[in-house]
Amino acid sequence: MYLCAGLTLCVMYAIQPLQPLFEHSLNITKFQTSLFTTAILLPLAFASVFYGYILEKFSIKKILVFAFFIFGVSEFIFVNTHSYGAMLFVRIIQGIIAPAALTGIMTYISMSSPKEKVGSAIGVYIGITILGGFVGRFLCGLSYDLSGDWKLFFVLLGASLLVSSFLLSKVSENKTAKIKKTEFKDIFLVLRVKHNARICAFIFFVFFSFQAILNFLPFELLKIDGSYSGSKTSMIYVGYFIGAIISFNYKRVIGFFKTPPKAMAWGVLIFIIGTLLLHVKDFSLIFTAMLIVCLGNFIAHSVASGYINVLATEHKAISNGLYVSFYYLGGALGSFVPIVLYNRSWDAFLSFLTLLLLISLFFVYRLGRDVKTI
Repeated sequence: MYLCAGLTLCVMYAIQPLQPLFEHSLNITKFQTSLFTTAILLPLAFASVFYGYILEKFSIKKILVFAFFIFGVSEFIFVNTHSYGAMLFVRIIQGIIAPAALTGIMTYISMSSPKEKVGSAIGVYIGITILGGFVGRFLCGLSYDLSGDWKLFFVLLGASLLVSSFLLSKVSENKTAKIKKTEFKDIFLVLRVKHNARICAFIFFVFFSFQAILNFLPFELLKIDGSYSGSKTSMIYVGYFIGAIISFNYKRVIGFFKTPPKAMAWGVLIFIIGTLLLHVKDFSLIFTAMLIVCLGNFIAHSVASGYINVLATEHKAISNGLYVSFYYLGGALGSFVPIVLYNRSWDAFLSFLTLLLLISLFFVYRLGRDVKTI
């Protein structure tokens, strides 16, 4: 399951460092290029809740086998298309499938883990997705620099996804979960729970800011450097390794900051420091700033995703679906909405993101009051 989670993130983000390349090779605008990311994040924002509802009614295993088969086939279709419209359509299809994969894996892990180990298990899941996001971006950029062909990585990825679909068919069904009869109205009932609403709003603003930086920083590096380098662009994602370490040590992070809300708040404050450093247009400093940004973001994300599962006493699939939906709704909007400010200036763009991060602190403050841990 954890390997499949990593591969899913490869599908989602491997294309990101190539966006400046596609801008020139396909003769499209920055906005059109950014839609390659938006196309897969936007369905995640709206379909994850629906899939959370479906996963409480049907076999998680069968849904995952189907999802990874479609993923694999779609990668081979993607590398054999030659128009922007067709490539974007494939990304939209992948975006429709991605919520089934991520929500299904997250729910399977949560339901299969003892209550006292749910937070740690979700932390490992988040760590694997972080590594998947980095490996996809880095290897995609590196393979282009080594081979001069951007398609090579996606062919190998497609083959890996098809193998994963076959292996998933051999996984046993989750026999430990006792699923309560679910109705569609339960989605709104779960969201009406205050701590769920606070966590979802919090992660919306955090991931909006993080995805905005990841999506537009490659273009800023191109301005600074003057020429495109897949490997150099991919290096800005090295901070993902820090995120993986954080996620694998969920309990230690909580122990260090004393409570989950305090850990989430400190994560945002660290994120803000990194964002302020990004104002300096020097590659070495930008690299350092991204390490700090990743540290803060992944403290916030790994703790929040684990905490919503710890607090959930029922309807875990719906709770996970809501979290994933708000997470990726923020990411989808962050991947293109700030382009107006980016076109104005890099400083205006970063100042806007800093404001959003400050808003996220308000929600984590209210969360702390709701659960009486701050």
